[in-house]
Amino acid sequence: MSQQKQSKEDYGALLARIRKARPESAGPSEDRLKLPAPQTMVSGKKTFWLNYMEFPSLLRRDPNDFLNYFRSQLAINASIENGRAIFMGRPDKQSFAALVQRYLKERVICPVCGSPDTRLEKNKQVLSLVCEACGARSAVK
Repeated sequence: MSQQKQSKEDYGALLARIRKARPESAGPSEDRLKLPAPQTMVSGKKTFWLNYMEFPSLLRRDPNDFLNYFRSQLAINASIENGRAIFMGRPDKQSFAALVQRYLKERVICPVCGSPDTRLEKNKQVLSLVCEACGARSAVK
């Protein structure tokens, strides 16, 4: 038997074995990105996002850039103190959850392959989302 024919059969057998061992529940890679619900507390005219630092850490984003996104979307001033984000206003909890989902769609999840393994790169004035899984590069709004 020729070497090439034998290697094709070996490849086929290995591929069949991998498909058999793969769990049926293995779905898109974004399913593995589990984020907690934003925990907020209102005190007077300020809103405290108590578990704020978990989000940029899990998403592998800069906490200040992440906060700037929320600051601009909510159109209110905000700062980070002791691992919490403090917003000068009273946005509701649903606003935070909706903005986290929008941030994921716009700045984390790759539009080509759906992977959350991405990074943001700024080249001159253009912000790009670069996927570490498939190598795609797409512009960010």
